[in-house]
Amino acid sequence: MGENADSAVDREAVQVDPLPENLSGGSTVLVASAGDPSQYAVNLRILCAQGTAEDTAFVVTTTESADRTIEIYDTLGVDSERPSLRIVDTVSVQQSVSALYDEIPVVFTPSAGDLERLVMALSNLVDTSPPTRGARHLVVRSLTPILAASSVDHLSTVLDRITGLRSETGLALLGIDYTAHDEETMTAIADRVDGVLWVTQPAPDRLAFDYQPIESRHSGFVPGGETSD
Repeated sequence: MGENADSAVDREAVQVDPLPENLSGGSTVLVASAGDPSQYAVNLRILCAQGTAEDTAFVVTTTESADRTIEIYDTLGVDSERPSLRIVDTVSVQQSVSALYDEIPVVFTPSAGDLERLVMALSNLVDTSPPTRGARHLVVRSLTPILAASSVDHLSTVLDRITGLRSETGLALLGIDYTAHDEETMTAIADRVDGVLWVTQPAPDRLAFDYQPIESRHSGFVPGGETSD
């Protein structure tokens, strides 16, 4: 039933702690987990918890297709209470014609590493989205596949461009598997955000969070949610 079908069971069974109170709108957040950040759909969960039905979310898929992303999103809340989606799909092997005017608009790009097309795809979605009174959010489900195909400097430049798509009260949520990158890479990406949300598993069936605002990193950045002098 599509890619990562088995993970849907884990997703539904896992207990998720409340989000930290200091995680608020108007922020760009690196969502760091030990493993694929899409596995438990943490970014989509945050979107449902923090957003409203008047909001719009621009979602970039890099590990799961648009269809799979929509399927997962449908299990996390009801349409009347959560942001509407606009999706850039960098995953689907059989690239389809972009559907800008479907109920959930989707633009396809050839790969996660094609950053210029990613920027253009997001711009197309923004340009064709109707005006809304709600906030505008950006979600990149995982930066890790992008970093596998692009330099951290190139990605950092692109992040500076695309995170500006969020509105003043919106969230930009950037997933990453911190175990796949060295400290230098994590630090370079963290320099582009307002804070890091560390996702931990105190038990196999439980997710917990520790939000580390950027100010607390000044004494040194240590992957895992701690600081060093």
